[in-house]
Amino acid sequence: MTKKARYCLFLVGFFFIFFLPLLLSQAKNFPFTRPIAQSQELDAVASGIFLLADPRIVDPNFSKTVVLILHHDEGGTMGLIINRSTPQLLSELLPEEKQIPPEAWVFFGGPVSDETLTVLFRSEKPPKTGVPVFENVYASQDAEVLASLFVAETSQVLFRLYAGYAGWGPGQLQAEIARGDWRLAPADADLIFKEISDRVWPEIFGRSQKQVVKRHAGIRSSG
Repeated sequence: MTKKARYCLFLVGFFFIFFLPLLLSQAKNFPFTRPIAQSQELDAVASGIFLLADPRIVDPNFSKTVVLILHHDEGGTMGLIINRSTPQLLSELLPEEKQIPPEAWVFFGGPVSDETLTVLFRSEKPPKTGVPVFENVYASQDAEVLASLFVAETSQVLFRLYAGYAGWGPGQLQAEIARGDWRLAPADADLIFKEISDRVWPEIFGRSQKQVVKRHAGIRSSG
């Protein structure tokens, strides 16, 4: 072996012995070597949370959707897509109900069991029946609850009716989040009941992007 070759081997060995361990120990401080709050997001799945579809999702059922989680436990997850209106009026679906507001539309809640109707409503007074989701927002599949929302005394109660729902089996949603299919965001009642549905996903996605930028900035400053 020539003197030049021995010198090159010496430099390579010196790098592995002294510099490589140092680089590996610092790698955890590089933003691109760790997922941003992935473990926190996996643990944060709960009722009253928005799931925001990643732009890469091409499934027409979920592309650019926002899902409100209604129920989550070890048995699976159930939610409603909140930003997909349908061409069907609620008065056409329930013609026997004469007090339905004329502008009330049926929303697409998800691809599972489209004959299942779920109503989301916002009320400052807790209802006798209905599952609390977050803040003053409740969910119910009870026909009497839906009918009670049409009467004059409660006509000011904000509500939306959804056909079908979104469902995941045990661990399925967590796997999709880990893969990057979904982002988590706090639920916002105004976006459910007041916002035009086509604007909901862009609004929450914009908020999410700002949070990502802040997290990257925080990681760099702390590094």
